[in-house]
Amino acid sequence: MKRLFFLVFTVLLSGLVYAQPSNDDPCNAIPLTVGTSCNYNQFTNALATATTTSVAADPSCSYYLGGDVWFSVVVPPSGNLIINTNTGVVTDGGMAIYSGSCNSLTEIACDDDSSPNGLMPMITRNGLTPGSTVYVRFWEYGNNNNGTFSICAYSPIPPANDD
Repeated sequence: MKRLFFLVFTVLLSGLVYAQPSNDDPCNAIPLTVGTSCNYNQFTNALATATTTSVAADPSCSYYLGGDVWFSVVVPPSGNLIINTNTGVVTDGGMAIYSGSCNSLTEIACDDDSSPNGLMPMITRNGLTPGSTVYVRFWEYGNNNNGTFSICAYSPIPPANDD
């Protein structure tokens, strides 16, 4: 009986420990709230898989070998958006943003190392359609050091009297 319990417990535990992130697929993208400044939230890409090229072509920058996770962002009324990342276990990341539906995406922008936080990506885009949803793809450069990282989305409010 002890052996059976141990076997069942091990199988259940391995399923929990080795599960893919919930946002492993663009249609399960985690929504990011757009603030007026960067407020990082921590996520992981540990055990993430590659997105099929029929959904989104491989990103045009960085060294993509899979292991991507997805986020969605509703473009604020200004049409301006900054998405920044910070290190965790991941110290070298890549990121791209896409338009379209979650099962048919077109790349808008891609970045490798623009963040002031080490070798992490940051994308700044102006002129996006307010109210539209963009999809954010994040991966670890080379898919060989996956784990935690932080991400934020914001649109700074310009000063009231900036002329």
